[in-house]
Amino acid sequence: MKIAVSGKGGVGKTTITAMLSYLFAKDGYKVIAIDCDSSINLPSVLGVKEVTPLSKLENVIEERVKGPLGTYKLNPKVDDIFERYSVKNKYGIRVLALGTIEKGGEGCFCPQNAFLRAILRYAIFRKRDILFLDMEAGIEHLGRGTAKGVDILIAVIEPGKRSIETLRRIKKLAEDIGIKRIGVVMNKYIDSNSSKKLMEEIEDEILGIIPYNQCFVQADVENIPPYELGCEVSAFERIKERLIEVINGSDVQS
Repeated sequence: MKIAVSGKGGVGKTTITAMLSYLFAKDGYKVIAIDCDSSINLPSVLGVKEVTPLSKLENVIEERVKGPLGTYKLNPKVDDIFERYSVKNKYGIRVLALGTIEKGGEGCFCPQNAFLRAILRYAIFRKRDILFLDMEAGIEHLGRGTAKGVDILIAVIEPGKRSIETLRRIKKLAEDIGIKRIGVVMNKYIDSNSSKKLMEEIEDEILGIIPYNQCFVQADVENIPPYELGCEVSAFERIKERLIEVINGSDVQS
């Protein structure tokens, strides 16, 4: 099961990625969680204090990606890099951070880009793993070929009219690179008539609704994984079960 999680800054996508990773790991699944956001936060939410951003491995990238006469290798060897620079937390979740991708000018194809996408391809096409990708809203790290291995993209939104426009942008970006399954998670939900009307405007599969809970704010302030602070997990449990149903072939919209 390969799941990408996207949303604009501050909607809680990293917390949701961490909570779902924890719940799958607790049930005995082999879980990999990769932070693809240039602002690296996922490792700390999973209780990992130090992780090396892979984009910073300049000597390794030079060795693995660059070829003669200024050429680049499209499929550099990365399996050993994956094992060496990932860190397991105490629940057995293997955590990696890609780091900042160099975008450069139009059409730029830099060594870091090739290296990081090779890491993602390796992770996505590993068998028997549950993989979570905590993405930037722009889904910059995923190329068209890599994205085809993703089972579903979770679009995290929060109450407000702008969330519908955010959802449209995420959906368009996902479709452009070949991700056909989109599921929506409404985070920080406060029960009201306006929130209910907003939910009615969402056309895609709604995987779950997470009520606003001050506990998650406190976990962020104290830099403690929310599940260790005793935050309510029932909404995340329901999302986990729905993901299993969806990816096993039920009625997600595409």
